[in-house]
Amino acid sequence: MAIIKRRYRNKKQQKPITYYQAEVFVKGVRVAVKNFSQKREAVVWHEKQQYKFRSNPTNLNDRILFKDCVEDFYKDAKLRILQSSYQRYEHQSTYLYKSPLAKVKMSELKGFHVVEWINWLKKHPTVQSKRRYSFKLEIKLLNTILTWYKNFHNEDFNVPITKKHKQLCIYKPHIPRRPDHFIQPDDAKRWIEQLREYKSNPVYWKLATFMLLTGARISEACGLKWDAVDLTNGVARVVRRVRWDYHTKQPYLEDVTKTVQSARLLMLPKKLTEILKEIKQQSISDVIFTNNEGKILKYNAIQSAFNHSFKKLNLPWRSTHICRHTFATIALMGTKNLSAVQASLGHTQQSMTQKYAKAVALLSSDIGEKTSAILFKTAQK
Repeated sequence: MAIIKRRYRNKKQQKPITYYQAEVFVKGVRVAVKNFSQKREAVVWHEKQQYKFRSNPTNLNDRILFKDCVEDFYKDAKLRILQSSYQRYEHQSTYLYKSPLAKVKMSELKGFHVVEWINWLKKHPTVQSKRRYSFKLEIKLLNTILTWYKNFHNEDFNVPITKKHKQLCIYKPHIPRRPDHFIQPDDAKRWIEQLREYKSNPVYWKLATFMLLTGARISEACGLKWDAVDLTNGVARVVRRVRWDYHTKQPYLEDVTKTVQSARLLMLPKKLTEILKEIKQQSISDVIFTNNEGKILKYNAIQSAFNHSFKKLNLPWRSTHICRHTFATIALMGTKNLSAVQASLGHTQQSMTQKYAKAVALLSSDIGEKTSAILFKTAQK
């Protein structure tokens, strides 16, 4: 029962005045509040209001607007998720609060409202961006918010997002990813040599080599400390990561990993162990890969160095994540062991590993000969 005893005192009054505030909550949402001078009156009013909303639950839904639902979602998300994830959600809020959905009641939210919202998005200034071809992330966030509302506030609510809406959010043709989305071994060697000549900081080629030989994410590699590395046994433990503030771009360490499976052991090849020993002799920080001042690397500086070397060699890649794809594909090509590659990458599901390690890596060298033998025997018969 939400009956709260409160006191207040005016400047003219010497004794404080006591009153009782009655609050009515339905499914975690405060739907009514009123002040009383006596507790008995507050209790009677509270019970009547509770009965009213329980007997007619649609009254609750009629009161909640979409913008209020979004606000409650953000308050809840801020307590549960990491700061980096919350900043990403916060950045996308402009597509929700100022949209046609803002003043729609949750009880009246239907599929055609989502269509109107998508059409509104297609007129947004960000459609002019060369890299943007859809609003997939925005509709994914909308789906997350509506599912949260269904789970925590109204289990009778139907999320009105269908496959049609996911297709409508694509407004520009998009070239699908190349089947060979990984750096060829010869190109990888040339790229590392090109990074060696990058004058700003000699650590970038070492960072790229570490990522290519371990499959570590950029955040995991930059967050690696000496206390998590055993150079004698050639093992590194992934137990933390670096996140870059969305607004200031400043790096900060988080003592967590992306997922539970991301906390794993990385086996270090001899070549990589030798590179790390060289870094340790000159290191002035407990973090392994740092800038010239011993501070954590900024992501935009890393990306600039990587892309500069890609452009110099006329290679099509423009991403730090290509190193992870390269490790996955070449590792699967060499071992043919998808489970081992999955463990190295720290993936929860094998299907995700298959996206990273391209199907071409599973092809056997004698597949053509075996196919030819079967067809040849069939032809003879």
